[in-house]
Amino acid sequence: MIKNILQNKVFKNFSYLTIGSILSQLISLLTVFKITKILHPDDYGLYTFMIAQGTLLLTVGDLGIRNIVIRTIARDPYRSKDLIYNGAILRTLALLILGGIYLVYNHLLGNLQAEELLFVLLFALISCFGKLFETAFLGHQKMLPPSVINLGFSIVWFLWIFLLPGKIMDVPFLFYSFLGLNVLKNLVFHVTLRKHGLILGKMKSFVTSSYSLLKESWPYLALVLVMLPYTKFTNNFLDINSTREEIGYFNLSERLTGPISFVLDFGLVAIFPNLSALWVSNKIKFKNFVSIGFKYYMLFGMLLCFLFTLFAKELFGLIFPESYLPAVLVCQLQVWYLFLTSIDSLIGTVFGATNNERKILRLGIVNSLFSTPILFFSSQYGALGLASGMVFSFAIFQVYLWHVFRKTLQFKIEDRSLMWVSAAVLFVFSYFIGSEIDIIYKLLVACLALILTGMYFFRNYTLAKSV
Repeated sequence: MIKNILQNKVFKNFSYLTIGSILSQLISLLTVFKITKILHPDDYGLYTFMIAQGTLLLTVGDLGIRNIVIRTIARDPYRSKDLIYNGAILRTLALLILGGIYLVYNHLLGNLQAEELLFVLLFALISCFGKLFETAFLGHQKMLPPSVINLGFSIVWFLWIFLLPGKIMDVPFLFYSFLGLNVLKNLVFHVTLRKHGLILGKMKSFVTSSYSLLKESWPYLALVLVMLPYTKFTNNFLDINSTREEIGYFNLSERLTGPISFVLDFGLVAIFPNLSALWVSNKIKFKNFVSIGFKYYMLFGMLLCFLFTLFAKELFGLIFPESYLPAVLVCQLQVWYLFLTSIDSLIGTVFGATNNERKILRLGIVNSLFSTPILFFSSQYGALGLASGMVFSFAIFQVYLWHVFRKTLQFKIEDRSLMWVSAAVLFVFSYFIGSEIDIIYKLLVACLALILTGMYFFRNYTLAKSV
C-alpha cells in the first residue's frame, strides 16, 4: 500500500508542494515574529494592508486565466510558450488599468500616500510574472522546482530580516527589500523553466492568444469578481469600519493559518491537472476518484484545523509580543473558515476539471450576495467580528453548495454526513472547550484524534482492497 502511494504522481506532486510550502510558511512565521517585534500593530497593519491591496490587484489582474493555463498545458504541453509570454503581456496591461482604478478608489475611500500606492502597484506587477511562471510548472506537473525555489527565497528573506539591525527597519525599508527579492526570484523561475525545457511550442499573435484565453477564462474572472467581497475586500471593510490595528490582527491571523491554507490549496493545485486529464481519458475512473477521495480531503483538512485551534494559544504566546495577543481568537476562527473554503475550492476544482465553469460562477454570485452584507456588518466589530461573520456565512452556504454539486454531477461522496458531523464536533471542542483545559489534556486529545483518524483510514483502505 505504502509503495503504491509513494509512486503515485498526484501524491508526489502534492508532497513536493506540501513539504515545500510548510517549510516556507514555518520560515515565514519566524520572519513575521521578528517583524512584529519591530513594528507596532498599527504599522504592521499598514505593511500587511499594502500587501493585501497588491494581492487584490494581482488577483483581478490574473483575469481568471490561471486554471486555464494549467489545464491547457496539462493537456497540450506545446502551448506553454504561447500561454506564458502572451499571458504575461495580457496580465501587465490589465494591472496597469486596474492600478488607475485603484488610484480613484484610494482618493475617494482609501488612506494610502503616494509612496504607499507605488508599493501596491509594484508588488502586483512583480508578483504577476512569478505567479505565471509558477503556473507553467504546475501545468507540466513539475512541482519540485517551484517548491525548491520558493523555499530557497523564503530562507533568503528570513536571513535578510534577522541579520540586519531592527533600528533601520521600517515599513518602506521592508517593502523595498521584499520587492527586490521577488524580482530576483522571478528571474530564477524563468531561467529554471528554460533549463528544464518547459517553454515549448510557438507563440501565436497576442490578439489571437489573448482572445482564446479570455474566451475560456471569463467565467473564472467573473467568479473572482463576485468573490472579492469575502476573499480580498476584508481588509478594505476593516479599513473603512475599524482601525489599522484590527487590520494587523486580522492579517497576522491569516499569516498564522498560512501553513494550513497552503497545504489545502496546494493539494487542490496538485490534483487539478490530473483531474482535468482524467476527465477526458476515463470518466468512470474520474468519478470513483472524486467519490472516494473527497472524504479523505475533508478528513485531512478538519484534522489540521482541529490541531491548530487546539494549540493556537500556546503557539501564539510563545512567539509573539503581548500586544498581538488579541489575534489568538481571530486565528482560531479563521482556520475553520479555511476549512469551509477548502471544501468550496475542491468542489470548484471538480467543476473546473469537468468544464463546468459557468456553474462555478453561479455559485459564486449566490455566495457573494449572501455573504457580503454579513461581512461588511461584522467588520464593525473588528477582526474577531469579521472572522465570526466569515465562518457563519460560509457554514450556511454549504447547504446550497452541496445541493448544486450533487444535482450537477450525480456524485455520491462516501461518508459525507460522517465527515460533516465530525467537523462540527471538532470545531466546537477545539474552539469553545479546548482553551479551558491544560496542555497535557490537549496532547491526549490530539493523540486520540490522530489514532481514530489512522484507524478510519486503514480500515477503509483494507475494505477497498478486499473488494
